[in-house]
Amino acid sequence: MSQKQLRQKILVNKAIQGRLLFRIGLYWFLYHGVLWMSLFLFRYAEHRGAVRAGALPRSFADLYQQFSREYFGVWVCAFAVAPIVLWDLLKFSHRIVGPLVRFKNTLDSLSAGKNVDQVRLRDGDLLVDLQDTFNNYLSTLQSFEPVDPEVEKCEQIEDALAFELQKLQAEVGAIKVPQNSRHATHG
Repeated sequence: MSQKQLRQKILVNKAIQGRLLFRIGLYWFLYHGVLWMSLFLFRYAEHRGAVRAGALPRSFADLYQQFSREYFGVWVCAFAVAPIVLWDLLKFSHRIVGPLVRFKNTLDSLSAGKNVDQVRLRDGDLLVDLQDTFNNYLSTLQSFEPVDPEVEKCEQIEDALAFELQKLQAEVGAIKVPQNSRHATHG
């Protein structure tokens, strides 16, 4: 594949990218909820200070309604910007997950006994250092000669026979033939 060729799918791994989007979306709205409550608590503290200084007290509900009307724009902005943030995160995660999918597919092909080419990531993809390490591993792996099962079996048999021969030689060397019996049969 050409480095300039773009992936056709943005969501290449639903498990990783989906969880990432969900988590960031959750944090996005959690942040805005905390911001909302912090702004209100600040407003409430201002009101309590004003009451101590002599201002007329207001009910909590009345104070919260006025705050909500004045700061409703915070939620409008949060909801308006959230899709932009999530889309950008999806595209960014694509630059990480896409290469991981390429590496996984290459490993699956290797496991199936297929010949594979070196992995070339697209422009803008991250994990380039992993690409270099992975390709070095592939080069090392491909430099080994493939082992023929028949040759390997013959080598195992040869090793076993050599071991047995050494044992027999040791046993024969341990047997000492008496000198007298050798002369008696030749004489």
